[in-house]
Amino acid sequence: MATKGPHPNIRQALESAGAHYMNLIEFGILKVFIDFKVFDNIPSEGDISLAELATKTGGDESLLRRFADYLITSEILTSPGPSRVAHTARSLPYRTTEIAAGFVSHVYHFFLRPMAAWSTYFERNGLVEPHDARAIPFGLGTGHSGLDLYGILDAEPELANLFNSAQERSAGIYSLKGVYDFSWMRGLLAQPEHKRPAVVDIGGSHGLALGEILVDNTFIPAAQCTVFDLPKTINTTRSKIDTISGCLSAVQFLGGTMLEPLPPAIRGAVVYHFRRVLSDFVDEDIVLALTQVREACTSDSRVLLIEELVKPTRGKFAIAQDISVMNFGGKRRSEAMWRNLARTAGLYVGGVFEDGNSEFAVLELLPV
Repeated sequence: MATKGPHPNIRQALESAGAHYMNLIEFGILKVFIDFKVFDNIPSEGDISLAELATKTGGDESLLRRFADYLITSEILTSPGPSRVAHTARSLPYRTTEIAAGFVSHVYHFFLRPMAAWSTYFERNGLVEPHDARAIPFGLGTGHSGLDLYGILDAEPELANLFNSAQERSAGIYSLKGVYDFSWMRGLLAQPEHKRPAVVDIGGSHGLALGEILVDNTFIPAAQCTVFDLPKTINTTRSKIDTISGCLSAVQFLGGTMLEPLPPAIRGAVVYHFRRVLSDFVDEDIVLALTQVREACTSDSRVLLIEELVKPTRGKFAIAQDISVMNFGGKRRSEAMWRNLARTAGLYVGGVFEDGNSEFAVLELLPV
């Protein structure tokens, strides 16, 4: 008679898997409380009754109690008395004006929704990363199968606003000050006959990245600089033109796509600048975009790619970001990967300038 093995430890198995389950529950509650401004309606100091909170948010007191109980147990909220809640240091960042609240919404829409479609994506495509920008988990998760990232954003204006806001917030994170030296441009721009474009910021959206370059390098004439992005994005930026001040008021904003030949107005630029743009695309589209830029370059043009580089020492959060951008066909890449893509497009990496405080770097490409 065969000897029976030990009984499975059901409690241990449930506790192990249950940790992931509880993380999802917590995230879902945070998202709902952010959406309905529950955290906003809890006073920064003092407390509030669940009944009053229900009145302020238009919510159901019974549901608020169930959700609040979980956050209290998780020590995100606290309860000074029966049926009363108050903020902790952990809950204050989830008020709608805070960066953490925006990040939760971004993760929900751009990671959790497409992640829920992973099973369908992998059943259709096999266990492979996206190679076609129009066959991506993000499309399946949003009900826009067959569209690429920007097609989906065109169809979903609220998602487009979230995406552009995240891009805008990240502009300050990837500052080039002290990382890349633009002084080599000074001699070229000082030539009396020099009329060519100085810096073209491709995918620059709101222009904040270009604005930072101009502030830190005052010898670059703003009037010879251009933000080049999709027409809808440029139209949105132009609608806010009255709020643009300083050096950006002289910058040109031009609509178009980097996947087609660049317009005459921005051909022959001294610098073509991509800041955290290309990592959102599949290899094929990156090569196409770089090829279009290569064809617009003169012999002394330089192409700057500002990206997070994949390294063996990268942390868990960086790996999570890489997996997240997979949802819309993107990918974080190593220096070697970028070198191969540049070479295919007729460019070569002339220098790599790294930020010692993070994983991002400036790759300087030159025409072959």
